[in-house]
Amino acid sequence: MMEEVYLSLGSNIGNRQRYINSAIQMLGNNSQIIIDDVASFYETSPVGNVSQRSFINTAVKITTNLDPESLLNVIHAIEKSLRRTRKVHWGPRTLDIDIIFYGNQVINSDDLQIPHPETFNRKFVLVPVKQLIQRTFPYYEQINTAISKLDSQEQRLTKVPDTDNSQDTIEKAITDILAAIGDDPQRDGLVETPNRVSRMYSEIFSSVGLKDFSDYKLFHSEESGKSKMVIMNHIPFYSMCEHHLMPFFGTVNVAYIPNNGTIIGLSKIPRLVDFVSHKLTLQEQVTDDIVDQLNQILSPKGVAVVIDARHMCVEMRGVKKSGSTTRTVRFDGDFDGNVPLQNEFLSSIEAN
Repeated sequence: MMEEVYLSLGSNIGNRQRYINSAIQMLGNNSQIIIDDVASFYETSPVGNVSQRSFINTAVKITTNLDPESLLNVIHAIEKSLRRTRKVHWGPRTLDIDIIFYGNQVINSDDLQIPHPETFNRKFVLVPVKQLIQRTFPYYEQINTAISKLDSQEQRLTKVPDTDNSQDTIEKAITDILAAIGDDPQRDGLVETPNRVSRMYSEIFSSVGLKDFSDYKLFHSEESGKSKMVIMNHIPFYSMCEHHLMPFFGTVNVAYIPNNGTIIGLSKIPRLVDFVSHKLTLQEQVTDDIVDQLNQILSPKGVAVVIDARHMCVEMRGVKKSGSTTRTVRFDGDFDGNVPLQNEFLSSIEAN
């Protein structure tokens, strides 16, 4: 049996419209879900006591033969694929999808409550949903009354375009920059440059706004009673300096001492390096982020990270010292203050 379902979607990390539009597309790609209608997009002030960026919110009407629990599983899979993390209640997220109404059903289980318990307290839910319902909808008058009541409170909603216009914005900005430095954006060599830069930015800034690395798998190895060091050296990385928007690049060296035999797949360490470096940042921050992420993921006995990098803001401007290298080092846990352990790790870098 097909049921009419109303979903609320929100995002306040990274490219908010892109995350929401991707989620809607993924819902529509499910053979058991039909997208009937999508409400306008609204920029809304966050609720709760967490300091964070404003959200983009919308609502979607779907028809589905999935039961509520199965639909919830589909939603959680979409949220996970779009890098949603669930650590802070009402906190920032790349994507949040809630089932607001599922036909005429009322559900109150440990995993699911329908209508959603916060529905009539959230203007950013009610206003988009109201666009999608008919006057015959069972909760129509209750929605109207709730919106009128919430109008007196500080829940700001501003309608915004429902398309991801970030590429157009970047292209226009690059065109303006080219003109501002005195070049001609319309000459043959530059006419496609704004589009190329926009596409490049989507790749090299793919981690902007994301806090937690999730693309990993943990394994367990038998402990022998002796601590063993896992080392991966000379991992290439590229990033962009947040001070001058210029590249810095080099190699990352990582070591950790497993705790209770918990280890991470070796291929995931380079992916972690990419994750923390694909944003505007500093070499010092990349060093800290790798240590902090490994501590969060593994709870190891110790972590050590050494990064050697060249900075184009040093080599191309200012002091113009070509070929100079900057090293950042952080020792944590069992590595902190243990000089023999530190030297063993540093010797492995030089040996390779």
